[in-house]
Amino acid sequence: MISVVLQPLQSSHRRTLPAGRIGNDTGSVTPLIIGMLLCLLLLGAGVTATGSAFLARQRIRHICDGAAAAGAAAAPDNLSGDTTAAQVDGYLALRDRGATAIIQPQPTLLILRCTTTSTITFGALFGSPTITQTVTSSARTVRNLTPRP
Repeated sequence: MISVVLQPLQSSHRRTLPAGRIGNDTGSVTPLIIGMLLCLLLLGAGVTATGSAFLARQRIRHICDGAAAAGAAAAPDNLSGDTTAAQVDGYLALRDRGATAIIQPQPTLLILRCTTTSTITFGALFGSPTITQTVTSSARTVRNLTPRP
């Protein structure tokens, strides 16, 4: 027969601290959680700022594509004329007042280089509240062909 003898614990359940330490480790997880939360918030702000810059670039690209198409359709026989420039400027003025365009006409192709400055969400946290973006778009002229009798 095996007998078990239970003896009372000689020390308390608290551990003893090394010499020179005062207090215990109670509450040491709280600063860790706060630090991790700040890292996650900064990561979220970075993702939001990157997404904002990406969407701003898409927006100016779509606007520049539309301006190139409008300019090419305005005067299919003379892309270097004032009609093309007026159509491009009018299109840009309606959609993005800060956008500028450089027109590079070719015989049947209109090339636009559009530039704008966009505000970036949470951009100030990363040192750049705005971003200047330049895109290039092109459009071919479409000539009306009448059938021959």
